[in-house]
Order: sequence, then C-alpha cells, then structure tokens
Amino acid sequence: MAERNDKSRVKYYIVAALILIIVAAILIVPRWNAYQNNRRAKEVRDAVEALHLYVDNYWRTHGSASGFELDTALVEIGMKPSVIANWNFAVAWKSSVIYTTQMVDKLKNVDENNYVYVAPYKLIMAVATAKNPVGEGRKLWFDGDANSYHGFGADEQIEPDWARIFPNP
Repeated sequence: MAERNDKSRVKYYIVAALILIIVAAILIVPRWNAYQNNRRAKEVRDAVEALHLYVDNYWRTHGSASGFELDTALVEIGMKPSVIANWNFAVAWKSSVIYTTQMVDKLKNVDENNYVYVAPYKLIMAVATAKNPVGEGRKLWFDGDANSYHGFGADEQIEPDWARIFPNP
C-alpha cells in the first residue's frame, strides 16, 4: 500500500511540475517576445537616427547630396554588421527645385532671426531583409518634412504616404 501512495505522490508531483511549467511559459514567453521586439525596434531606430545625423552633417559640409554614398556612410557611422545584414537603408533626396522652394517659403514667414531648417531629403528609411527576425519588409522611416519617425517601433503606420513623397512618379 505504501508503494502505491509513493506512485500517486510521484504522479502528483509530475502533474504539478507540468502545470507550473505551463503557467510560467504563459507568463514569460509574451514578455520575452515584447522585450525582443522592443530591443530590435531600438536597434533600428538608433541606426536610422545615426544615419539621419550623418546625412544632415554631410549636407551642411558639402552643400548638396552630390557624392553621397550610402555604403560609405554606413561604414563611417560604425553600423554593426548585424544591423546592415538585417536592414536595407535608403535616402530619398529632394530635388534642388523643391528644396529651394521650401526654403524660400519658410524664409518668407520668419519675422525674427530664427533658425530655419528644411530637410534636404524626403525620407530616410530602413527596410527589414529576409534574414531579419522581425519579418521581411517591415519599415522604419524618418520623414524629413514632418521631422518625425514612423513605422516599426515608432507608431502603427506600415507604409509612408508614397503619393506625397513621390507625387510625380
């Protein structure tokens, strides 16, 4: 009889351990996934911010986009190879006519000696590659006109307003 109680007790412990493991998995897995998602969103946000600062500095230094090479920029920034492997980067420059027109329009509305900034680009974008755990095609972009980030990790937008960015394809 004692042997039967021991077997029942072992079965009870096994069932209790399984229940404990299942409850722990239910509580831990979603938090782990959220942590990983937030970490990846921060990583790409930092990369796009670094590229944004580099592009702004390049524009101030050279006065135009002439000679700008994205691959060189990514190396000079010190972008990690894992970020370069997981994300494709792009800069959509404005034509000089659009840039000049926007600058003149902003200068017309200035009453004092205020700093006037017009982004020389429409957007700076990162697009997830097939190797990326977040899923191929996810995007994060910096909108130069709105001076804001959108997409993965920033807000719920999935795609930029392509018609506004490229009105005459």
